[in-house]
Amino acid sequence: MTIKTKTIANIPVSALVGFVVTSLLFIAIPLLTKISTMHKTKTRGQSVMISQRKPPPPPEPEQEEKLEEQKKREAPKEAQKRQRMPQPKLNVPSSSLTAGMGGTIAISGLLKSEFEVSDSLFVSAFNLNEVDQKPRIIRQIPPRYPFEAQQKGIEGRVTVRFVVDSTGAVKEPEIKEVEPKEVEGYFEEAALACILKFKFKPAQKGGEPVDCIVNLPLKFSVNE
Repeated sequence: MTIKTKTIANIPVSALVGFVVTSLLFIAIPLLTKISTMHKTKTRGQSVMISQRKPPPPPEPEQEEKLEEQKKREAPKEAQKRQRMPQPKLNVPSSSLTAGMGGTIAISGLLKSEFEVSDSLFVSAFNLNEVDQKPRIIRQIPPRYPFEAQQKGIEGRVTVRFVVDSTGAVKEPEIKEVEPKEVEGYFEEAALACILKFKFKPAQKGGEPVDCIVNLPLKFSVNE
């Protein structure tokens, strides 16, 4: 009889514990679900914010292109000065140049070649028919007669082509012609050495001294 009373008394206590546990579960589960949902929403919101970031602005124009354009605009003017327009071939009629010392310089026909880029004064110098006043000799030195040619009695004439610059000095002398052809090799060296000692009054164009091309024949004669 006593055992049966204890079992009946224990039944309400077990039911109460079960009720309490069940109530706690019903309360805890929605709460945990809400917390989990809030966490996911926060995480998704952050990812959305990252995906919505604006891309960086486009870069400015290449600085190198600007520098290249600037270099082209500021190209050295010296390169342009060195460029010359091609000149046609000119046949210059023969003339004579009266020397200041009483001599006569025979000027044969000049033929200007096609233009080529060169530092030679022949490219930029004027011809005799292009100047207002022709160059005039103010100092001349007779050529030295080569010993071998003098011993053999060989005579001839050498025409030297050169430029009289704006100061009156002889520049870039070269042998243009030797007459007769049989005496080539005898007088050329003496002719070039002689012409370098000449001094001229420079040609004039527009009231200013200018470079001018001259052909000067030098005669080698045993009796003179």
